[in-house]
Amino acid sequence: MTRLGDPLTLRGMILRNRLVMAPMVTGMAVDHAPSAGQLAWYLEHARSGVGLVIVESAAIAPDGKLLPFMLGIWEDGQVPALARLAAVIQTEGVPAVLQIVHGGAKAWRSDILGERMGASPVPIAAGPAPREMSETDITDIIRAFAQAARRAQAAGFAGVELHGAHYYLISQFLSPATNRRSDRWGGDRDGRARLGLEVIRAVRREVGPDYPLFMRMHAVELFEGGMSEADAIHFARAFQEAGIDVIDASGIGTSSMGDWKGQPFLNTSSVLPKGQVGGAFAPFTGRMKEALDIPVIAVGKLGEPGLAQAVLAAGQADLVALARQLIADPLAAAKLLEGREQDILRCQECLACFVSIRKGPLKCGVNKAL
Repeated sequence: MTRLGDPLTLRGMILRNRLVMAPMVTGMAVDHAPSAGQLAWYLEHARSGVGLVIVESAAIAPDGKLLPFMLGIWEDGQVPALARLAAVIQTEGVPAVLQIVHGGAKAWRSDILGERMGASPVPIAAGPAPREMSETDITDIIRAFAQAARRAQAAGFAGVELHGAHYYLISQFLSPATNRRSDRWGGDRDGRARLGLEVIRAVRREVGPDYPLFMRMHAVELFEGGMSEADAIHFARAFQEAGIDVIDASGIGTSSMGDWKGQPFLNTSSVLPKGQVGGAFAPFTGRMKEALDIPVIAVGKLGEPGLAQAVLAAGQADLVALARQLIADPLAAAKLLEGREQDILRCQECLACFVSIRKGPLKCGVNKAL
């Protein structure tokens, strides 16, 4: 039986245990570079007991930012600052993987009327519908992901994670809810997977055969019209074949329809509803794991008592990621590993963290030190 404290080796990357710090945008970046506060935040977590840190999203292009105060990796001049962040984490003996992203039709705009682009002109944020991406746009995005991965490798990160979840750009191509294309980039599963696959192949060519590549994607979308579980497993298998080493399996926990000037838009979130028992994504993650030959990371309120170990024991994942629980209590990982779950300062699911990062640094209703 796999236990939380068991080590794991991934393409030469040595993890001292099975707990992962999930990627969480902190709103701490200054001019799209790590701030002193951000470096301190990651140093604290590198010392907290986790076996792997997946660093928050860095945008691959200026027009792909998810939020105003986030990291950037769209030019070579950003590498030295990112290298300081990688070093802060890894000098503590914990591998750091950098997540890279383009927001597509969910990208942040200082002016809500600003143009966005996406797989199809399907609104998924307040503002005008995105324009459908052209072949040139798609080619440019593939190249931008590859160059961003090269920069992450140059900065000294132990690996890179492609963000293909949460209805950002790659996710928009995967889902039939947002991909209505009739060309080779849409339609059936193979068409909808094509962008993700071409990004993986371009990244793999850039970073070489031995550099660890992660893909964050959905194991499940809990709303009608989204990507099916069969789709998710099909895509995960294809991504593995194309060169992905680890699947970081998230999901869509809630969805609703918003309204902007009479125009409806799809609003989705990875957050499970308050009161929903933890581990709701785990059965889907387990079935995805059964179909793959590479490690899978589970997430979804797994800091609740006994859940992280239970997911591993049930064979539903190889690694367990904690997110909001590590904001509320940065020592939660050590407490889990030491059997002191009763001492963990519990996340209250107030979502102060989500609200705060839209305006600046992360805040928490439990962790007042933030």
